[in-house]
Amino acid sequence: MSNRRRLARERLEIYLVHLLLAFRPLILISGLLLLAYVFVTVFVYPFAGYVVLLPAFYMLLLGTSYNVALYTARLGAWIGTIGRTDD
Repeated sequence: MSNRRRLARERLEIYLVHLLLAFRPLILISGLLLLAYVFVTVFVYPFAGYVVLLPAFYMLLLGTSYNVALYTARLGAWIGTIGRTDD
């Protein structure tokens, strides 16, 4: 029944891709806001600014690139089906 597990993962992946694409403008806006936050805080708290820089760049990539959205959905579907057992 490994085919059944693979179908569940593919179904979840399709759902996640559609969800990410539906919220693409919000993800892009939040990435831009995080980037503005980085520019403000990097002078006061450099470590916090650089820590927030990574999620900001990732959200900007997620909001602009279909491939990043697809691979994020694949990773999410894989993580979501790790503990599943075949019934």
